[in-house]
Amino acid sequence: MEDYNKEDVLNALSSLDKKSRKRVLVDQRSYLIGLLAYRFMMTEHHIANLTGIKRCTVSHNKTIVLDFYKDTMYKQNVYVYSVQFPFDFSVIERNKTVNKIRVIQLDLDIKLVNKLKAAGSILGHTDVKDTIKLFIEKSLKLWDE
Repeated sequence: MEDYNKEDVLNALSSLDKKSRKRVLVDQRSYLIGLLAYRFMMTEHHIANLTGIKRCTVSHNKTIVLDFYKDTMYKQNVYVYSVQFPFDFSVIERNKTVNKIRVIQLDLDIKLVNKLKAAGSILGHTDVKDTIKLFIEKSLKLWDE
């Protein structure tokens, strides 16, 4: 069945046990949630609202499908849905977020702060932190050369 819509996927998802932690059901749930997220471009909040599944569970299931779509056991568990609702998850690129941490606190005099704000306004920055970050990145790039 190549031609399907999100209502078909939502109906299939609603027929599954939402609380079960059995591997087969988790895999099937993740496949269907993956379809809603990646084929139909639905947000986690929208999927959660329509299905009654917690948003954090939706988020986790989105990652499961990308981690395991090549796995033999996963393919067996989702076979029925993969035939009914085919989709190639290999085309999805994962957005791995990089953790940002606050490392440095600076005490600056007012003259320097004003210069940074002026430079930031020229650059289109609304926050002086963005300007400082840019200057540090450019300085380190020059240092590396």
